[in-house]
Amino acid sequence: MTITALTTLLLCLIVSAHSFTSPTLTSRRTLRSSLPAKEDEQEVDYRKEVVNNSKNPLELASWYAVEAFGKAFGSKKGSEGTNSISNIDLNKPPSSLDETLKRIQLDNDRSYFLSGEVDRYIYDEQCTFADPFVSFDGRDRFIDNLANLGSFITNYDAKMINYSVEKNGEEVVTKVMVKLELNLPWKPVLAWPWGVTYFINPETYLVTDHIESWDIEAWEGVKQIFRPPTVKIRSKSSE
Repeated sequence: MTITALTTLLLCLIVSAHSFTSPTLTSRRTLRSSLPAKEDEQEVDYRKEVVNNSKNPLELASWYAVEAFGKAFGSKKGSEGTNSISNIDLNKPPSSLDETLKRIQLDNDRSYFLSGEVDRYIYDEQCTFADPFVSFDGRDRFIDNLANLGSFITNYDAKMINYSVEKNGEEVVTKVMVKLELNLPWKPVLAWPWGVTYFINPETYLVTDHIESWDIEAWEGVKQIFRPPTVKIRSKSSE
């Protein structure tokens, strides 16, 4: 399931067939920036907020229902294989901003949002994960959702089309052309550009906000589910 993720992508696309109004994305960072300057203690309280970006009860209920389904029946794909690469110890949080940037790059190299192989320690435990439908706080919840993606996707391909490091290394902006085959009898393929902006705390070197964007209208995505695939995905076994 996510991506708050990609799981959210799959489930909310189906649900959005009942509602064509695109919700407005709200993250903890957006919530804080829209408020008057507060004392540090009050700002910490806002960082604990969980925001539903969609006001449609059907969308929200379906999102939580499918998340529960993934927990019960999902195919767990842990990140056990991502223990150490070169001189980086993936069992510990990063010790510098440069290391965080390298580890975000490594996660993207292995298409973490589809493979489920994610570096948990680059994220703050209360990191906000947001997409156009919902946002929540909690690294473990995000990782659990990614681990269940195998139940919904039978094949995938991801090609990086933009990767940039901005604001002195405190933000990473990515855009990926994603293609994924759903586990349905007619094997539909969803394909569109998908992006993530990572906000990094320069003091802890941890990602505090993981904000997704999709370059497609919800209804267009729904139509891809119900029509024969117009693109093909190369089988992983043939590579």
